[in-house]
Amino acid sequence: MSEGSGRQRRRRPRPSESGRRNRRSFLDYLPLASLLALVVVVIVVAIAAYDWLVPSGRLISVPPFIGMSFAKAQDLAASSHVGLRVVAHRVDLHAPKQTIIGQLPSAGEKVREGRVIDVILSDGVPMVTTPNLSNLSIRDAQVALGNAHLRLGKVAQSQNLHVVAGIVLEQHPDPFSSVPAGTAVDVTVASGHPQMYAPSFIGMSLDFAKKAAKDAQIALGGITDMPISPGAKPKGTIVAQDPVAGQALTPGQKISLQVSGGAPPTPTPSPTASPQLLSPSPSASPTPTPTPTPVLPSPGGSRVMRISVALPQSAVAQPVRVVLEDATGSKTIFDQTTTGGVTLSFDVTVVGQGTIETYVNDKLVSSTPL
Repeated sequence: MSEGSGRQRRRRPRPSESGRRNRRSFLDYLPLASLLALVVVVIVVAIAAYDWLVPSGRLISVPPFIGMSFAKAQDLAASSHVGLRVVAHRVDLHAPKQTIIGQLPSAGEKVREGRVIDVILSDGVPMVTTPNLSNLSIRDAQVALGNAHLRLGKVAQSQNLHVVAGIVLEQHPDPFSSVPAGTAVDVTVASGHPQMYAPSFIGMSLDFAKKAAKDAQIALGGITDMPISPGAKPKGTIVAQDPVAGQALTPGQKISLQVSGGAPPTPTPSPTASPQLLSPSPSASPTPTPTPTPVLPSPGGSRVMRISVALPQSAVAQPVRVVLEDATGSKTIFDQTTTGGVTLSFDVTVVGQGTIETYVNDKLVSSTPL
């Protein structure tokens, strides 16, 4: 054997199994230790940030600043150890200028001393223009004032028979004046006559219409007589009016009437002489035959005549109807609701024997033969 081969090599000592087990256990706990260290750092930073952002001090209740002037609110804030910061300005109909109308946090909330309270200031009551209330009713005037952010003030009355009652005559302040919103506007209204409407005169006789208009304190205007025409209403009957029935009348307005001229009269046949009377025979005497005389009409003929009917008077208005009965049947010549007490005149055409009948509430009260 050679000298080199006889020399033994030295081996490095291997770590024992217990040492390797201890080194592996420390590496396993290293991530957990890093996580714990990170959590501690975050907590420390959060505490520092909270101390820096949130003012230190005791908890206090936020004072009520709404409704105060800004100067007075500043004094209260200083004594309460809080600050004020104006964040907005707004127009307000009820708060004077520089009055606080909003705050955040609200009154009564708990905050720490030194907290800044945000507030909103009023820019004051805006100026508006008064509307023109002339010729408006009280109701319409209230609506117009409300739309203009104004209110109705004192209401006085003034006698004026030419204006409907309740219509505005004057106002104060005057129309188109510049006033603060919420100002009261005083008005003077008319205490004149109530609103009236045109009644219906159609179908009445002119005399009856005149009496009815007088009782209702309505003035009649022009009366126009219509020409005689076939098929027309009996003479003297009102056939049209202006304004029409139901239309509101202005103070002093008159109603014009048109009165029928009647239908043309029916011609009465003239008597003719007998041929025997024109050429008498000397040998024979004619035997007279009865013929109707021109003075008395034939029972089956027609005649035009004027009649008068007195309507019975009653305390309340009742339906009254006047009917003509003749050989042609029944014809209603008057049908109205009235208190009566007047006399009507009609031009009627009667065929054969006729009768005028008057009904009140559909009950016959009189019958007159013609």
